[in-house]
Amino acid sequence: MLLLWKPSGSAVKAATVHNYGVKNLFITGISPLLLSDMGGGFNISENISFQPDFATVWGMTEDDIVATLRLFCKGDEEKAEKHLAELQKYANGYHFSNIKTGPKVFNPYTVMWYLDVIFLNSLF
Repeated sequence: MLLLWKPSGSAVKAATVHNYGVKNLFITGISPLLLSDMGGGFNISENISFQPDFATVWGMTEDDIVATLRLFCKGDEEKAEKHLAELQKYANGYHFSNIKTGPKVFNPYTVMWYLDVIFLNSLF
């Protein structure tokens, strides 16, 4: 992975320094350890993962889930609440901020799996 990423990191850095059209870049799936190991290739990064302003960017908020469940449950509030309670057992509770008082987020992959299995495939 590092061998593939290192030249790309240098190209991104050059594009930002020489004004080749890259002003900001959002990268997911690359650990800060990997980025720091690149030496001069890509040493202009900033890890914003734990800043409170970005705490809900990495998952789905309860408001997102409630709105989605209302659509899937066709307005049946009791049914939507039942499914919300199920999702809260397995996919809720993540904090991506150092401040633990902010909203918790749901794991989006678990939520999508749940919606697929329960509503689209009717397996349970």
